[in-house]
Amino acid sequence: MTVSNVLRQRSSVTEETRQRVLRALEELNYIPVRTAVQNRHVANNDIGVLFLQEMQGAVGYPTFLGIVERGKQVDHDLTILLRSAPAWVKPGAETRFLDRRCDGFIFVGDHRPDLSAALTGHKIPVVECYSVAPPPGVARVVGDNVQAMELAVAHLVEQGHTRLAHIAGPEQNLEARERRDGFRAAVERHLGPDSVVGIVQGDTWGDLWGFDYGDDPGLVTQPIVEAVLALDVTAVVCTNDHFALALWKKAEEKGLRVPQDLSITGMDNIVEAERRGLTSVMTPFERIGRKAVDALLALIAGASAEDAGAVLPVNLIKRGSVGPPPRRS
Repeated sequence: MTVSNVLRQRSSVTEETRQRVLRALEELNYIPVRTAVQNRHVANNDIGVLFLQEMQGAVGYPTFLGIVERGKQVDHDLTILLRSAPAWVKPGAETRFLDRRCDGFIFVGDHRPDLSAALTGHKIPVVECYSVAPPPGVARVVGDNVQAMELAVAHLVEQGHTRLAHIAGPEQNLEARERRDGFRAAVERHLGPDSVVGIVQGDTWGDLWGFDYGDDPGLVTQPIVEAVLALDVTAVVCTNDHFALALWKKAEEKGLRVPQDLSITGMDNIVEAERRGLTSVMTPFERIGRKAVDALLALIAGASAEDAGAVLPVNLIKRGSVGPPPRRS
């Protein structure tokens, strides 16, 4: 009862006792969680949604719209988790997820394998959006990164390009690595095993949350762009639109014309890509959000993570940033 009073911040406990309980909670890594048995016949019709990056932006917001739309259609409420964990909770002890306020959770953005594993270990269903390799028992919903690179490379080869490069995302990010490996495989398939001119490895995704392409690309993006422009290539497949737009700006500053001197493709088809006329592979963000809800409901109904999850097809949006390679004198 004393522990319960402390956790509920009731005034019936003295300050000395409260501090003793808080120290014990921290030392024991205590997590207040109701067991699955207590709740096996109870459904809240409530889906928890956590954005592990900012919700706004080119990725988070349309995904959120898809989740909301589908949640309404299947008569489920959404709980957007914003509250931070109490100060006494050690890293990895996720009280706000294990109290069974929600029937399951959808995570959007960077992923927390420890958190997903803790939830599935307590038989709480989890879906990860944009996850390439989720923990066992966790369903993933993601766009087809391999198909995206195939579409971009095939389009450039059809235009006559044979010297291609790729700006890759951070090495530690599995989705970025899948795109990079997909690019390499597509080039080898279309042009032969010795045709990849260069892969420039980035250590970020660029600026995901609102890049002002009228300003300098910045210290993060600029060295990567400079490295690509130093290569003897006629076309660059970028891991996302942010890098592609930064590359376009820097190329023009160096006197290169797009696409006459350099063809560029991006991925995700964000609003800025359409405005600029960038050829881009469209990631179906809203559809991914809708499918994530269906995947979670399938998990709740007993489906396996493999059967519940999905890799959704992508489309190439052709615009003015791609043309035939320049003629060599």
